[in-house]
Amino acid sequence: MVVIGITGSIGMGKTTVSNMLKILKIPVFDSDKKVKEILDKNQKVRRKISKIWPDTISGNNNQEKIDKIALSNKIFKSNSAKVKLESIIHPIVEKERTLFLKKFNKCSIVGLDVPLLYETGTDKKCDYIFLVNTTRNIQKKRVLMRPNMTEEKFELINNSQWSFKKKTIQKKPFVINTSYGKTVTFFIVLFYLFKIKLNGK
Repeated sequence: MVVIGITGSIGMGKTTVSNMLKILKIPVFDSDKKVKEILDKNQKVRRKISKIWPDTISGNNNQEKIDKIALSNKIFKSNSAKVKLESIIHPIVEKERTLFLKKFNKCSIVGLDVPLLYETGTDKKCDYIFLVNTTRNIQKKRVLMRPNMTEEKFELINNSQWSFKKKTIQKKPFVINTSYGKTVTFFIVLFYLFKIKLNGK
């Protein structure tokens, strides 16, 4: 089984590339989706977050839920808060990722969509890496179109992630530039998959 890590900073097009792999019947583990699922459904996580940041919990005792906007505002303004939340969430995500790899271990190729692939050391578990990239202007335009997003929040998120240059000097990635539209991006993905199938692990 060949494991492809899919990563890139916010607004670069990771989800687009991941969806292309899914269209090609390649299973993809979506870390962001898993984090949202944990925040919405995991009661132990909700209780831990409630103790640390009670003002991020809304609703009554029977229907308490995490206000993800309030929580994100906290973690992107405080590195210590970010580290605390990651210490709660990341072990669960890692466990789910391990289960995913076991489930699809008969597949020839699987994908791991992980925004903090390098930062969390998950790149070491990958045979190849798709590093998704675009221009600063396109990135900013895409991100500011998202609900509840501001320029300040965009800068805070962007600055919390490794730079493109730092990522390229780690494990040599396949760079996918999404600046030229989905059709061109799809052909780039196909080209790299062809190279991977030729090279193997």
